[in-house]
Formats: sequence, C-alpha cells, structure tokens
Amino acid sequence: MLRYSEELIEEIRSSNDIVDVISQYVILKRSGRNFFGLCPFHKEKSPSFSVSPDKQIFHCFGCGVGGNVIHFVSKIENLDFRETMELLANRANIQLPTLQSSYQDNKRAMLKSKVYEINEIAAKFYHENLYKPTSKEAQEYIKKRKLDNRTLKSFLIGYSGTSDELYRVLKQKGYTEEEILASSMVLKNENGRFADRFRRRLMIPIQDANGKFIAFGGRVLDDSKPKYINSPENIVYSKGRNLFGLNIAKKGDTKKIIIVEGYMDAISLYQRGITNVVASLGTALTEQQGRLLRKNSEQIIIGYDADGAGQAATLRGLEILQNMGCDIRILQIYGAKDPDEFVIKYGPERFQKCVDSAISLVEFKVKILKQNLNIENVNDKIKFLNEIAQILAKVDNDIEKEVYIDKISQEYKISKEAIYAEVNKLIYSRNNTNSKKHVEKAPIKSFLSF
Repeated sequence: MLRYSEELIEEIRSSNDIVDVISQYVILKRSGRNFFGLCPFHKEKSPSFSVSPDKQIFHCFGCGVGGNVIHFVSKIENLDFRETMELLANRANIQLPTLQSSYQDNKRAMLKSKVYEINEIAAKFYHENLYKPTSKEAQEYIKKRKLDNRTLKSFLIGYSGTSDELYRVLKQKGYTEEEILASSMVLKNENGRFADRFRRRLMIPIQDANGKFIAFGGRVLDDSKPKYINSPENIVYSKGRNLFGLNIAKKGDTKKIIIVEGYMDAISLYQRGITNVVASLGTALTEQQGRLLRKNSEQIIIGYDADGAGQAATLRGLEILQNMGCDIRILQIYGAKDPDEFVIKYGPERFQKCVDSAISLVEFKVKILKQNLNIENVNDKIKFLNEIAQILAKVDNDIEKEVYIDKISQEYKISKEAIYAEVNKLIYSRNNTNSKKHVEKAPIKSFLSF
C-alpha cells in the first residue's frame, strides 16, 4: 500500500485550515468557539454540522460523521487517500515525494491511471482524425455550426470513424484488454470481438475540473437516433460529480458562472466569447455539481432551456443551490429555445445583456407562480398572496425581503401590510415549531487518523 510519513501527513493537515476548506462547500456561521452549518452528507433543515477551529475537526450531531480535514475532503470529493493527499498538498503548495514503485501495490489506482491515459489518447486520436480527408462529414457539420479552429482546439473536439480504429491504436500502445474495457471506450461482444463504442460521431471529450479526460459525448451528424451517445459511469467517471467545460471556464473570470444544459450550448457560447460557461452532464443538477459551482464562483446563473422541461430542471437546481447559500440568478431569454440558438440568432452582446439582467430566485418563483394563476380572479389572488408569503418567509435578509415586498406590492396591487402580516405569521409559526423540537445529539465518535 501507498504510505506517507506521519510528519508529511501532519504537515499537509496543519497547512489546510479546516474552516477555510469546509467553507468552500458549506456556509458556516460562528456560534461561540465553533462554526455551524447544514451537513453536506445528509439532508437537514437545522444546522447540526459543527466545525472546531481549535481542534481542527468537524462533526455532525445528526448523522454522526466526523473527522479532520483529510476525512472531510476524502468523503465530499469521493477520493481515495492518495488523491485526497494530492489535492490538499497542491492547495497548500506542498511537494509530495514521487512514489512510483508504491503504485504497483494499488491495483485500482493503477487501473484508474491507465484509464485516464486511454481517455487522453482517445481524445487526441479523435481530434487528429477530424482534420483528415476521410472526415468530410464531420467537417461539414463543423462548418454548419460555425465552429472555428480555436474552439475545436480548446475543447479538443474530434471525430470517430468506423469499426475498431481506436481499439487497434490502444492495443499497439500496449494497453491490456482489462484496461481498455475499463475505459468504456471499447465494447466486447458475445463472440469475443472488440469494437469501438463511438462510431461516425462528432466527439466531445469531457474533462474534470483539473483537466483530466474522464469521458466522452458523441453526437450524430445526421438525423438518426440517438442524437447523443455518452460514456457510461466507470472507474474515473461519475456524471453527477462533474461539469462539462469547468476546466476551460476556470482559465478566465469565473466571478459569474453560467450553467447550461448541453455540450453544444456551452461550446457555442464559448465560440462567441462567453467563456464563463459550463454544462450539466445529462442529469438534474446534483449536490456535488452545486458544490463545484459554489467553490469556483461567486454568482451562478442558471441558463437552462426555455421549455417546460427546462423550467422544471431550473427549479430543481435552484433548490440545491439555495440550500448551499449560493448567489443564484436565472437567465431569461425570449425568441429562442436555448442559449445556443439565442446567441447565434441575436449575437453575444444581446446575450450578455440577458446575463446582466438575470432575475433572482424569488423573482423567478413569483413569475412561475403567476403563470399558473389568474390574478384577476379573487380566489387565485388570495392563493397567489399565500404562496408569495411562503417564498418570502424563507428570505433571511431583512433588506432583501423589504425590497421584494415593496416591488410585489406595487406590481400586483397588494398592500405591504397584508404581505408582511402573512410572512410574519409563517416566520412565527416556523420559529415556534423549531423551538419545541428536541434534537437528540448523537454521541461523538472517536476520530481515526489516516
């Protein structure tokens, strides 16, 4: 097994203040000598997650999880010990010793390393293939999408040919069948024959936040189905833990990050100078993706498609990001079904204006609520007021709450006093309920060191 000296482990641990590290994932508020927040490892409404700056440990009184900064990073990032040490050492600018021979004892680490290599070889192979005379079909598609060479190089976009081209390349480079199959880039049929998973598709490599190649999306070049084939989850890839394009967005200004639904939305925006954009990977926004966004940006702008499914996805994503304390805005576009179509149709300047005027979570919820109710109807208006009160009761900032109440009062001709009365009633009821709850504190377990 891979071993680090006790002195090195202690140096890395002491060089990464636990409050600083955990604050990248959890909103912490000081209470006495400790900090408290909502536990990222189980769902809860009242903070039971405690961080001690004096002892440099964390503990959740709800689910019992606890430990030091190494335990926390390992668990929240789903990393093994070696990967955790590398991440924390890099954060603290500590040079780790080279441990080439030690990897022989860790089969899983070795296999992961090989799969990363295979993915990078595949990405470069497909990218080079795109420029060959035999790839006319893909080149025509690239022209149609108006993607320039800078964009193709930045995302390493490529083209997969037919049959078993990649398999033969990997075999020539000495990779074993186990390693090749673990990458999910090649399939083996019942007769023992091997064939590339992706054939005659535009290839879009997926990299993690650190630039490692972890998966691929393959887009068909005609109208056949399915439009996309994506890598399955495997030893290096979990779609719910990654965001497409984050490695590229991080190279620029990420005070604001726009998150869109599809690869081509992100690529199309990048092509037109909007580089602070990432895409979710075929799933509703997950908590792990939310943490990545919060860790890398001050403000997150949701730019999902304008259709019903897009709005539903937006609401799910908003709940996750709100619980993490993110500054959320929602992009409003009209005259196009998605950001890709909008930026091509109206240009980047107009798209940027939409970004700058993106609305808040409260405004978006009020807008969705209004769409489903007839405000001219008395019963619907009462329901509207009650639902608005539910939304505003969750706003902690009093100034923010007053601004929303003033705006809603003027826009919908509802007295501020009536709105305040309903909101305060809900807040009082919630606080009264919470004060009656008896939270049983879980026994603090001993924390084992790595």
